[in-house]
Amino acid sequence: MMRKPIRARTTEIVVFTSSEYKNDIQDFQEGVNSWLKTQPDNVVIEDIICNYSAAGTRGKDAYSMAIISRTASVKELKELD
Repeated sequence: MMRKPIRARTTEIVVFTSSEYKNDIQDFQEGVNSWLKTQPDNVVIEDIICNYSAAGTRGKDAYSMAIISRTASVKELKELD
């Protein structure tokens, strides 16, 4: 957890859903991993929220993932060096 609040202007939320990938778990995982790999080195992942619900009325499992990220500050990047 951060010691002080961060600016929301650099925060991004990306949501992946099973319906985007035609309920194929392998394609879903590849989509999430592909997005993560394309992020620049100065991006910080703040949280990953997963949601799963078993087969509903349509007989299919539903799952989703929200990734909350932001650009690291210059100060944070200097601390990593």
